[in-house]
Amino acid sequence: MKSEVIVTEQQLPGDVIAAIERGHKIEAIKLLREATGLGLANAKVLVDRASATHGPKKPIPSFADEPSGLGNLVKSLGLVLIVAAVWYFYQG
Repeated sequence: MKSEVIVTEQQLPGDVIAAIERGHKIEAIKLLREATGLGLANAKVLVDRASATHGPKKPIPSFADEPSGLGNLVKSLGLVLIVAAVWYFYQG
């Protein structure tokens, strides 16, 4: 049985951090295990924690980024007309 070394997030090898920055977490886990001899679970925990600071940043979606298509307006108006027709039919 191999003795495991203690590695903190600040001591991650550069190639592991580079893989995390590219968004390749599985590759980062493999590289970390090869470099340190850590077990799979411990390496995954370290990579997950490091991904919070070194991982690729996900943009926050906003309504301004979505295309304002005429198709969505037509679909919405069609739905309103169908609902109004059903309501009118059942009213009387």
